Amino acid sequence: MHELSVAEELLARASEAAADHGADTVETLTVELGVATHVNPTQLRFCLETVAETRGDSDLTVEIESVDPQAACDCGWAGEPPSFGATAGRVPTARCPDCGSSVEFTSGKECRLASITVPDAPECNEGVHT
Repeated sequence: MHELSVAEELLARASEAAADHGADTVETLTVELGVATHVNPTQLRFCLETVAETRGDSDLTVEIESVDPQAACDCGWAGEPPSFGATAGRVPTARCPDCGSSVEFTSGKECRLASITVPDAPECNEGVHT
């Protein structure tokens, strides 16, 4: 389950950012999670909350913002690539719907610590990538 290792890394970076701002706990953690990462947001939330609880941050609020995939092809096509699978588990294809060539994802592959809030401090927009 790689969601656990992703959660551990995100929490480590959030704790580091909080410490940089003089805080020893994180109240809210916001993650931008691309659909094309194939990271399950429900499992990631569970892992974040579980790991936070084992570290003494049982009051952590986790916000996960889904980022839809966008892609571009050398043939000139750009947009949201078609996907297969159920809506909840949709998987974007890496093929151009116009010519069938491989596409380059321009968004939707990020798993990013977008921001944290700490007690008695303004929001920290760290933009930490994992």
